[in-house]
Amino acid sequence: MRSPGLSLRIVLWTATAFAAVLFILGWGIFTRLSAELDAAALRSARQVAAQTVRLVAGSDRGEHLGLGDQGLVVGARRNELLVQVADAAGRVVQRSQPQGVGVPAHPGRSHQGVVRWLGRRAVFVSEPIRQGRTLVGSVQVVASLHVADAALVLLRRLLLEGGAAGIGLAVLVGLFVARRALRPVDALTRLATAVSEADLSRRLPPSGHHDELDRLATAFNRMLDRLQAAFERQARFVSDASHELRTPLAVISGYADLLRRWGARDEVVRDEALDAIARESERMQRLVTDLLFLARGAQGLTLRRRYFDLADLVAEVLREARALDPGRRIEDETRDVVPVTADWDLIKQLLWILLDNALKFTPADRAIRVRAALGQGVASVAVADEGPGMPPGAREHAFERFYRADPARRSGAGVGLGLAIAKEIAAAHGGTLRLDSREGEGTTVTLELPADLR
Repeated sequence: MRSPGLSLRIVLWTATAFAAVLFILGWGIFTRLSAELDAAALRSARQVAAQTVRLVAGSDRGEHLGLGDQGLVVGARRNELLVQVADAAGRVVQRSQPQGVGVPAHPGRSHQGVVRWLGRRAVFVSEPIRQGRTLVGSVQVVASLHVADAALVLLRRLLLEGGAAGIGLAVLVGLFVARRALRPVDALTRLATAVSEADLSRRLPPSGHHDELDRLATAFNRMLDRLQAAFERQARFVSDASHELRTPLAVISGYADLLRRWGARDEVVRDEALDAIARESERMQRLVTDLLFLARGAQGLTLRRRYFDLADLVAEVLREARALDPGRRIEDETRDVVPVTADWDLIKQLLWILLDNALKFTPADRAIRVRAALGQGVASVAVADEGPGMPPGAREHAFERFYRADPARRSGAGVGLGLAIAKEIAAAHGGTLRLDSREGEGTTVTLELPADLR
């Protein structure tokens, strides 16, 4: 069973992010509302102060009120709004509430701020009172913020409680969603644990959601397909290799036993046994060399690239082939300069494989044609024989290891590794091998490489 660590980490990160968002949002709402309530109280105090200044200055009616006139402080709400009238020296002449508050004195100019009144926060506004150009005093209006502060306390509690409830709900929902979302990962883990070399047939069913996890399951299934195919190829390869090695080993063992029994007394038996042992040893050596080459190719061939004309390499291979078998018709139909950058020795080995196959399966009175050509950035070499050809079913397996088609093509001494090696060499150079064959019409194998058009 999957450890809950991943789902818990997802939930914790989600809850932390959610808590941070709630904190920032709550802090912003609280700060903005606090500022708005303070500003509203200041506006109210400023309106009362302006009205009082107009009364004293006589701007609303023709006569002036004195600083001690009770009409200046009538109507102020108890414990909510305090109106104080001070003279030019800053001494409070009268106030609307029994308990006043000291306001910072700045005679002759308007100012505002925050003070403590009746043990609570309050805002104040102080406005100068002038009659003409003469400063006669000031009006000080203090507005309590206890209602706003109570509302802010309630808001803070609601934000904290709501935030805690929201985070708890986010954790519960996150756990549910994380476990549901990671269910395919559980299935993937169980499948990866259950899969073994003996059973690679299991697959993850697609969820149908077409999301990232569904794509992961699809990719995992494809990986299992490739692994299953690779294991099957490996099993066939090991089986074929053991079969091919068993024959020369059995021959060598049999002739060694014959040599041990009769070789000392019979020269004919001795010579026959030694020839057979040498022949089978050479065959087994070629097989082991080919197997080592294929194993090295699976890990990546080391290429010693250089720039050369593929036509020159074809001419060299054909000269050597004619020298080894002077009676065979091997025709060079190359007419182009075919520049490539490749490993000369490996490409030569590839061409020898193709030419050797053509020599094996082409009757002595028939021709083998080789042509190097250049076209549209591709360098190619085609080796065409006039042998028996291959049936359609055999062409699909021609490049598989140890594959040999029909009995007509099994007459040679090979073990079916040549074309597989040729394919490895071509792939290492970024090229391809193409086989065209029809029964009774011969076979053409074409190598295509990227041309180097400098």
